[in-house]
Amino acid sequence: MDAKKIKDTRRRLSNEYENMIKSINRSRLAAEEIQLENTEDEGDLATISHDRDILYNLHEGGFARLRFIQKAIKALDHGQYGECVRCGKDINEKRLVALPWATLCIGCQEEVEKDDLSSRVVQAGLEGEETEPQL
Repeated sequence: MDAKKIKDTRRRLSNEYENMIKSINRSRLAAEEIQLENTEDEGDLATISHDRDILYNLHEGGFARLRFIQKAIKALDHGQYGECVRCGKDINEKRLVALPWATLCIGCQEEVEKDDLSSRVVQAGLEGEETEPQL
């Protein structure tokens, strides 16, 4: 990767990092604004709980993305940006343009997602099974 691309990538990652910090702060403020009201209405309580769950998930997703961005910046600093952390091959440039914090090439990403999906299916299948009563 030439010096101009490195500089442009660092700028994009830094901008995305700052945008995520702002987004997390907005989510934190919104969560603080949601107060448990002195209400016994089940509908209101359910709405408050749902809103908090959504904000929590947005907050957690933002922190995860921040970690990926930080790792990408470190990889840039160490000359390893654009290398798949799983197989060591170069990550396609189009993928890095679309997702500058990508750590996996498309092939490894697909394998990870397939493994994750199959483990979820197995877990869902086990959770849904009822045991036969023993005689």
